[in-house]
Amino acid sequence: MSAHDAVFGFGTHSDIDDIPRLLRMTRQADRDGLDVFTLSDHPYIGGRVDAYAALGFILGRTERIAGFANVTNLPTRPAPMLARTVTSLSALSGGRIVLGMGAGGLWDRISDMGVPR
Repeated sequence: MSAHDAVFGFGTHSDIDDIPRLLRMTRQADRDGLDVFTLSDHPYIGGRVDAYAALGFILGRTERIAGFANVTNLPTRPAPMLARTVTSLSALSGGRIVLGMGAGGLWDRISDMGVPR
């Protein structure tokens, strides 16, 4: 068994009205030495910005902290596009993106977006 370093961070939502606060919190966390920030990926909830767009914006305004969509909603993000998005963010941020994936839990909402069950 190998030892792992502890990772510290915080999670929040990406509500459109909270973007200035989210940016302030994340930049402070970056200055304070936290390792990661997370945003939930619920593209079917109105009033939120896209998680990956927000990650890119915030990673572009920070220096050290990593970003993580907690967790990526696979049914709404086709694999080739997700791969391109994540590799692009990794290249643009110096590798400060973390990929976590989930099958989706709110299938009525996911189906409303035209995704088959």
